[in-house]
Amino acid sequence: MKNAVSRTDEYHTRGIRTLGWELTVCNALEPPDSPCRPLLKTPDSYGHLLYSFLDRHLPMAGIRAAVEIGGGYGCLMRDFLDRKSFGRLVMVDISPVLLERQRERLGDRQPAEYVCGDFLKTPQTLLDGIELAILNENLGDFPTLVDFDGTAEGGGPAEERFFFDEARRLIGRYSLPSPQGPAARINVGALMAVEKLCLAGIPFIFIGEHSCQAAVPPAFRKLIRVRSTGTPERIPLCGHDEYTIRFSDLEDVARALGYRCRRGPFADFLEWEMTERLRRILTSGLTLRDGDEISRQFIEDLYQYEYLILTRDQAGFPRFPRSRHECLVPFSDSVCP
Repeated sequence: MKNAVSRTDEYHTRGIRTLGWELTVCNALEPPDSPCRPLLKTPDSYGHLLYSFLDRHLPMAGIRAAVEIGGGYGCLMRDFLDRKSFGRLVMVDISPVLLERQRERLGDRQPAEYVCGDFLKTPQTLLDGIELAILNENLGDFPTLVDFDGTAEGGGPAEERFFFDEARRLIGRYSLPSPQGPAARINVGALMAVEKLCLAGIPFIFIGEHSCQAAVPPAFRKLIRVRSTGTPERIPLCGHDEYTIRFSDLEDVARALGYRCRRGPFADFLEWEMTERLRRILTSGLTLRDGDEISRQFIEDLYQYEYLILTRDQAGFPRFPRSRHECLVPFSDSVCP
């Protein structure tokens, strides 16, 4: 069916009971005895390593107000709070089950506002004064238009017409490439979320998710496999489907709204070490011992997942570097008016 919408809100509001089967990169590093931690140069949790990375490139100590959207079990924010506290902290999640887990995980570490609801439907005023927004490993859950046909007339159920109209608006407003072909898909919900955050003027935004534009450095291309079709791909999961993200579209929206972009693989902040054992795991098609397949999958995910840091000049914060040579990874210097 043309312009069908893949959504996960029904699952997250009524069906979800656990994320135990959904091995995100963050979850893979959560147990202190995880087989993935020893693969890293600094064997630590995901949240600690991400915070250290952001602290090297953003004025984390001066950030007073933060929001995390779709915080899962709360592990990432718990780790952030190990490093600093916020004057205001907002946790937004569509899942009442997961929001309660976040409340339990954060406990009395820091007072927080817990908002249960669809982020796309939350009032824009919720973001007033927010200086850091985090969307980690969840944009693939946002609505995706599949079998997109931009020439069709809006028809069908109201929700499909709404997201179809939004997709056409976003394509026209931000000069995005219109998906073509038999697998024409567009991450309409992810684009709407990024637009909402940017219109709120939040100076620092972190996004991380499965990418359909992933790349592996030349030195490792024979060892590490990733999928990079350039088109959002379906990920079938328990009770719902997710879709990989076309990160270049998110960049186009952010730049048009006055943001600078820094983009790269998770391996930029989850630095790993090539040992002889790991090389054997990556080159062998066989599972050598317990944990080998997890190790192989983890290293592949460090490149299959990409991050995007969006920054905007704001009084009280230093400017994000414009020079390509001042940045950890290349980014475009152009900022649209």
